[in-house]
Amino acid sequence: MSTTPASPPVPPAAPTPVSGASPRPRGRLLTLPVVSWVFYDFANTIFSYVVLTRYFTEWVVIERGRPDWYIGVMSACVALALAVALPFFGALADRRGRNKPFLIGFTLASVAATAALGFTGPVLAALVVAGVAIFAFNSAEAQYHPLLATVAAPAQRSRVSGIGVGVGYLGALLALIGLGAVVPDGENQRAFVPTAALFGLFALPCLLLVHDRRRPAGMMPSLAGLGASALGQVVRSVRAARGRPHGRFLIARFLYVDAIATVIAFMTVYARRTGDFSAGEIDALLAASTVCAILGALTAGLVSEWIGPRRVVLATLVVVGAAMLAAGLSGAGALLWVVGPLVGAALGSVTASDRILMLALLPPERRSEGFGLYALIGKVSNGFGPLVLWSGTIWLLSEGLEVAGPLVASRAAVCVLALTALGGAAVLRGVPDSR
Repeated sequence: MSTTPASPPVPPAAPTPVSGASPRPRGRLLTLPVVSWVFYDFANTIFSYVVLTRYFTEWVVIERGRPDWYIGVMSACVALALAVALPFFGALADRRGRNKPFLIGFTLASVAATAALGFTGPVLAALVVAGVAIFAFNSAEAQYHPLLATVAAPAQRSRVSGIGVGVGYLGALLALIGLGAVVPDGENQRAFVPTAALFGLFALPCLLLVHDRRRPAGMMPSLAGLGASALGQVVRSVRAARGRPHGRFLIARFLYVDAIATVIAFMTVYARRTGDFSAGEIDALLAASTVCAILGALTAGLVSEWIGPRRVVLATLVVVGAAMLAAGLSGAGALLWVVGPLVGAALGSVTASDRILMLALLPPERRSEGFGLYALIGKVSNGFGPLVLWSGTIWLLSEGLEVAGPLVASRAAVCVLALTALGGAAVLRGVPDSR
């Protein structure tokens, strides 16, 4: 299960309705390029499940006995690097008219760094290697999504994107079952080499069989000029969002993505601290959460057509926020069997619904710009939550003030994340259903 809502592909222009219906797609849907593109979703979700959700954080915090803030600082550094690099490499790919070279380079870098984690002993060195792997993973993903436009016709892109999301969750289930069978309890480091192999293997069809659609390359300024142009575009996008409905929505999204992604990243650590979960039970919990993520995505997509995506996201946040708050206040490990699947369902629901709302709030001429900011907000929030909301709360209570042990401090951190999700819902209430 991926710890973050998937970054969306740039949405295609809306087809002209005919009697209230979209044009029927022509031609086969599952062509070789489409299947190859979808397999990349399968591959990168294996990485996401192993490194971001299941094995790495538990290896550092539980097995190696390091404080939670080690993960928080690493996550924040990666988020800061992505905030600078994603606009730059996006602009560079646009100017050159090609995404594939960057996709290949970043994917291979992530695979290599993931394999290196299996042999890295010192924890600080492992954090650096993991940071490289996660940075390259996210940078590759940003180059992968635009290739949807090269493999699928406009009328088919929504369905192909949905197939990719569903197949991606199947990748998480494969990693869960396969690695759960071969990685002994207490030896999480043994998961990283097979993960690198699976990531590289299932990414190969996309790397070899999906091709850029040649676009005219723009004039290439200096790298410094390109960087300044990319940064300027981010600043202009932020200014354009101020005071507009999609700007308020992005504030809400920062809060609730922060909460959901962080609780998923530290779920295994919290489960261990309750003392109620073995490795097999954690795998079962994550399996249930992943299945619920699939069901949440499918259900949210259908319900959004009836009541609108904003109401779906609001209802999801209220339910999951209340469940997290109950789990944190009670401290009962058994409640994780409720909270985990609800958080999984929330991840699937938000992934399916909030980009539809974003699309409804943006004028057509600002969609690429708006979705670039949407993706950037998600990456930045992935650094803020682990460092400030989770690690900061635990450090303050257990080491700064010395008023609580790791379990009680973790319960407080869960409550902080619950209030953050509910805060996102409160901000979202003021957002209209469309522009």
